Amino acid sequence: MNRHVSLGLMVVCLLIAVALRVPGLVEIPPGPHFDEAANGVLAAEIGLQDQRPIFITSYTGKEVLFFYLAGGLMRLLGDSLFTLRLTAALLGVLTVAVTYRLGVVILRDRRVALLAAALLAISFWHVLFSRLGFRAISQPLLQAATVLALFYGLRHASRRALLAGGVLLGLTAYTYLAARLFPLPLGLALVPVLLARPQVVRREYWSQLALVGLMGLVVLVPLLIFFIVHPETFSVRISQVLPGDASPLAYLRSYGRSLGMLFLLGDPYWRFNIPQRPIFDWFWGGMFLIGWFYGLVRWRQLGDALLRAALLLLVFVPLIMLLPTALALGEIVPSNLRAIGLLPFIYYPAAMGLVVTVQVSQQALQRRLFSDATGTAIRSRRLARAMRIDLVRLVIVLVLTAGAANSAVTYFNQWASRADLFYESDADLAAVARYLDEASPSADAIYVAAAHYRHPTVAFLADSYERVKWLPESAALTLPADGSALYLYPRNSPAPDWVTPLLGTDPQVVGPTGPDGDPTFVAYRLNRAAAAAADAAVGIDHRLDANFSNIVTLLGYDLGSGQSGATLPLTLYWRIEAVPPAAYQPFVHLEDAWRYRWSQIEPFAYPAEQWQPGETVVQRIEVPLPEGMPPDQYRLRVGLFDPQTGSQLAKLDEAGRYAGNAQIIDGALVSVGPPPAPPPEAPTMLYQRAGNSLTLLGYERAETSAPAGGTVWLSLWWYANDSLQPMTTRLELVRADNTGIILANSQPVHGTYPFVNWDAPQFVIDHQRPTIPAGTAPGDYTLSIRLLDQEDETVMAVDLGPLTVTADERRFTLPRTQFPLAAVFGNEIRLLGYDKEPVDAGQVELTLVWQAISRPAADYTVFVHLLDQQGVCCLWQADRQPQEGSYPTSGWLPDEVVVDNYTITLPPDLPSGQYPLEIGLFVAESGQRLRVEMPGLRPADALFLRPVVVE
Repeated sequence: MNRHVSLGLMVVCLLIAVALRVPGLVEIPPGPHFDEAANGVLAAEIGLQDQRPIFITSYTGKEVLFFYLAGGLMRLLGDSLFTLRLTAALLGVLTVAVTYRLGVVILRDRRVALLAAALLAISFWHVLFSRLGFRAISQPLLQAATVLALFYGLRHASRRALLAGGVLLGLTAYTYLAARLFPLPLGLALVPVLLARPQVVRREYWSQLALVGLMGLVVLVPLLIFFIVHPETFSVRISQVLPGDASPLAYLRSYGRSLGMLFLLGDPYWRFNIPQRPIFDWFWGGMFLIGWFYGLVRWRQLGDALLRAALLLLVFVPLIMLLPTALALGEIVPSNLRAIGLLPFIYYPAAMGLVVTVQVSQQALQRRLFSDATGTAIRSRRLARAMRIDLVRLVIVLVLTAGAANSAVTYFNQWASRADLFYESDADLAAVARYLDEASPSADAIYVAAAHYRHPTVAFLADSYERVKWLPESAALTLPADGSALYLYPRNSPAPDWVTPLLGTDPQVVGPTGPDGDPTFVAYRLNRAAAAAADAAVGIDHRLDANFSNIVTLLGYDLGSGQSGATLPLTLYWRIEAVPPAAYQPFVHLEDAWRYRWSQIEPFAYPAEQWQPGETVVQRIEVPLPEGMPPDQYRLRVGLFDPQTGSQLAKLDEAGRYAGNAQIIDGALVSVGPPPAPPPEAPTMLYQRAGNSLTLLGYERAETSAPAGGTVWLSLWWYANDSLQPMTTRLELVRADNTGIILANSQPVHGTYPFVNWDAPQFVIDHQRPTIPAGTAPGDYTLSIRLLDQEDETVMAVDLGPLTVTADERRFTLPRTQFPLAAVFGNEIRLLGYDKEPVDAGQVELTLVWQAISRPAADYTVFVHLLDQQGVCCLWQADRQPQEGSYPTSGWLPDEVVVDNYTITLPPDLPSGQYPLEIGLFVAESGQRLRVEMPGLRPADALFLRPVVVE
């Protein structure tokens, strides 16, 4: 094929590439999706807000080249979805052009180069990513341009091309995470160049490649320095997609599935593919295999080191650049996104396979037509001229025309028009954004429900984004303090049933319909009167007035019931009293009567950054009920905490005093749910049967050693498939000589749920906490469980693993203290004294010395509060069990002495003066403080120590 013909066909190829990638960029694909919109926000920050990152740390980390290109285009054309996607489309078209030139340079065959470019131009895979504002589209272009400049420079000894190759190689690392692997196949492919003969040629190649490597390193230095200074940014995304516990066999299977994406089953994710559509159909898959094996065999037979290197590159790239998707076991496998490094190199073997097949077939046909039985040539000039027509040229024309039509139908009709893609791409939120800008609603407050807080789709598209308050996952309804309100519910985050009675049953605004005929969003309006009426009409089954640090008031709650394995509905009613100093978030802990926490949830329903005084927040929480929960009445601990520090808002009583850090809600009724099938796997599996009706599936233990007088936490996982007879569980410590110490004889759930009461089939997790007798001799034991029937006959005996009993290191001697005291708390615990001294600028060390009068009846929490000069809580506080929560009071023996240390950190820039310091003990469940008595003082619920002096 001569140069003019190939260039003419290449122009047609580029026109087809443009026709598939540019028209309708804003509408097709629908969206933008969360990820694409986030990219638009980041590009605008670079292009219009003059941010200049080396690496973008937000959104799990992003390489920056695409964002600089998109940001630059935004400076010219404006901040829009069209500009973002146009950047990707231009990179895609440019990749098609570079693919042709690259094929000519490295393979020295215009037919293969043109056919590869044509395949890329009509590739559904490449068309899809060329119409998305994703940074990954820059990786194929930079990879192809790097190889083009490198091989051109090596073949023509062009220093300028080699320098360009080094720059492009370094820039490739700024494209996409998967590009970090590209130097590996490139380096392996260059082995024939590094070993070229004669020596003078080899030395020249070495010096040229050293120049390329040095230039690439110079370009890479800023990114390397960034990763050295911020090492966590290098691996944060890798750690998310690479599971730490996967076996080699799992990776091998994943690699096999990734190879299968070439011909068998492709990416199953609608956003990046027609699910399971492979990269090649049966025909082009066959051509790819022919071309790949041709390159594998042919490279050894060539004398040209650069041509050998080119064929090796085409052999190695499919094997190595599949690794980013094969290794990502924590994500979808295979993935068209993570495998994008295959482009454009994967199309050269397919093109070579077709060219070789056509040539061999044409030659065989010529021999058959122009030779007689003896092999003598038959002369027919007209027929001979006809058979010399370049069939490859006809194939290229056919590929471009038929392939372009097929890709257009596949992309625009089959993929882009689907309803599931429409909603997965957040097109409903895009409709919300357009409504906010076009309708310019006049409401004083605008609330938008969405799966994510501050959803980038609205942030990127809506000029009125700053007016929006967010209701993540539609899990809360906020009634403003005053004024009118607009509530927008996109189809992916519809208004739940419990919300609509407060807003009215009929939406006042309905958005445009989606492909399925449903509205993309609905909107409800509340004017001043309606908002006030809705606030007043909020029905609360159980009213409270729980004050959390004068910031939030829990007005009350509604509580439903649930079954184990399901959820428990809880509705909380909050009123915002003040702008919070931190991003506080509610927590709900589900506990049994023995304070075991069965589940917890920290809902992110109405973020504290949006709180305004006077707002009423109605929050629906589905509290998880794990499988295996015994039927009973449980209690909920409700409060607020700062996720950054873990500190909890103090609950205050009517006098403004500290009253714990949570509101206790009793009466959470949990009934028996259907047993899981198959039975779940315990942390340590046993599957020990006790007769025909009961199986001990396994157990879970926390300690392998415990002191004499201490406790052992243990969970037994039972499964009953039929009704049970009366039985007793006996826990024992067994010595090496097979003698034992009985720790407990009981029924399940601390004796409250006997086996005979179980409704089979049933799965039950029985949490136990037996105490090791105080006089137990130190040594190695085996923890054992024995199941006894009504006649005390052993039905089952199982070892639950070793347990080392350590010496009891309790303290009974009284230490000297700086400030001796004789304060008695609840007639159970005595404060003997304390030490207090500054240890550093802004810090004070406090040591409390406790002594048990009798064995405490509960696990009390110590509070230490540094008050302001007006006596208001709290400049600093600690609320925990003694010794940093490691030594609960219920384990203390009479006359035992416990030393408890605290480091008080003073707030910065604290004015000089004296600051009160109060301590005490309270019951965490209720916030009830223990009464403290001391000679010469009136009984109180807190003890004031010497104040902290700030000079």
